[in-house]
Amino acid sequence: MSEEKNKENEAVQTTEGNGKKSRKKRAKAAGTKKKIKKKYVVLGVIIVLILLIFIFSKVTAGSSVMPVTCATAYTGDVEENISASGKVGSTKSQTYFAPVGAKVAQVNVQLGDEVKAGDLLLAFDTQDLELQKTKADLEASQAVNSYQSAMQESNENQNEYSSATIGLEELKEMKANQEQYVQGLKYELEDATAAKREALYDWDKQLQQELTYQNRKLAEARPGSKEEENIEEVIDNVNSQHTDVQNQLSMLENDEELKQKQRVIDAEEKKLNDMTEEISRRESKQSSSEGGILNGYAKQEKEISVESANLAAKQASEDLAAAVAGITAEFDGVVTEVSVVGGATVAEGAQLFTVESTQDVKVTVELTKYDLDKVKVGQEADVTIAGFSYQGKVDKINRMAQNNEQNTLVINADIVVENPDGNIFLGVEGKTNIHTAESEGTVLVPYEAVNTDKDGDFCYVVKDGIVAKQRVVTGISNDTDVEVTEGISEGDIVVTASGLNIEEGMQVMPVIQ
Repeated sequence: MSEEKNKENEAVQTTEGNGKKSRKKRAKAAGTKKKIKKKYVVLGVIIVLILLIFIFSKVTAGSSVMPVTCATAYTGDVEENISASGKVGSTKSQTYFAPVGAKVAQVNVQLGDEVKAGDLLLAFDTQDLELQKTKADLEASQAVNSYQSAMQESNENQNEYSSATIGLEELKEMKANQEQYVQGLKYELEDATAAKREALYDWDKQLQQELTYQNRKLAEARPGSKEEENIEEVIDNVNSQHTDVQNQLSMLENDEELKQKQRVIDAEEKKLNDMTEEISRRESKQSSSEGGILNGYAKQEKEISVESANLAAKQASEDLAAAVAGITAEFDGVVTEVSVVGGATVAEGAQLFTVESTQDVKVTVELTKYDLDKVKVGQEADVTIAGFSYQGKVDKINRMAQNNEQNTLVINADIVVENPDGNIFLGVEGKTNIHTAESEGTVLVPYEAVNTDKDGDFCYVVKDGIVAKQRVVTGISNDTDVEVTEGISEGDIVVTASGLNIEEGMQVMPVIQ
């Protein structure tokens, strides 16, 4: 029996190899171990029958040595797996929303349909959007024209204002100087007029004195004498001069010198009036043009109006382009949700479809708290979906437990299928076998040889026919074997019998399977 066991161990080791085994070799090794397990069952039944006969014969013969089923610890390879099943889903899902508010002309898919990248899922009726684009383009053009017209008018007013303003202050200063100059000329005319009048008054006064003197002389002269005649002639001359002075006083404004001065004043006053009119004209032009100049805020408002109209036109153009393009599939997949029907008018942002990829597939399985220290992201897994086998890898482990349908706390984990094909259907059940750990060239004992009490794991070891309780440290395990990292060495005989009252110190006869 021991020789047969060693042959079986060598066969398993030969099958699995010394390095990291491929999934194909793992599957083959697992199949070999299942065959070995079945063989163990058959052999176990035979051995139990032999033991019963042997025990009966010993008891009747009065012997106290009890035969027990045992196994020999050996060095081999072991792989630990966790099996779990779950729902097949997609790691890549795209929900499509309406890019515009428009009427749906045609829906080309139904729930569960398979689609290819680039397939047209939905077409829009673009008539209203075309009208909206035309209107938006016209409004944008109108806004641009209004802006340009306002800017041109503002620039013209700015030019007029500038032309009216340039030199205006200098002209006002010239006017002030001209006013002073004219006033000075007037003062000169007044002074000249006053001087002439004063001279005439003085001459007239002298003539009055002379006339008084001559009249006195005339009164003293002998009547009819030559002296009287001469005095009367003098008196006539003085009276004539007095009349001339009076005439000059009354006609003083006709004095040629004074008239020349007045002509100069009139000419300078005309210049002053021209300056005044030019200043008035410029100030009026300045005032009227200033109101037509756009300030910074008014320009900004006009620019915003143009930008707003252009944005509206651009958006209308983009909306029309989006509607013309319709909704197309971005990748190969299956339609898992349809929220629209043909003929309906949808609002922008309304949900339309959900497409899940059939090229990016996962199986979401449930793990118990006992699996969490074993399952890690990146571990390989064998996946079976609808009878087809695939390779997989642990891609994600949720960080929060949830209650499943049985109200049991579980942790969801995603197993990504690395080689999906056309035989995969979303939503069906998928089975996974996660390769959590493996150990090569380690000490192994049958699963039944390991016992547990309050102090931990132990094995019953038979040495020289006596049972000893040996504390052990176990590692990974599979359906048949357990790795022992401490406490057991290769070749040690361990008790595998169950249901017998084994105690430390008992004398037994080991029966090696």
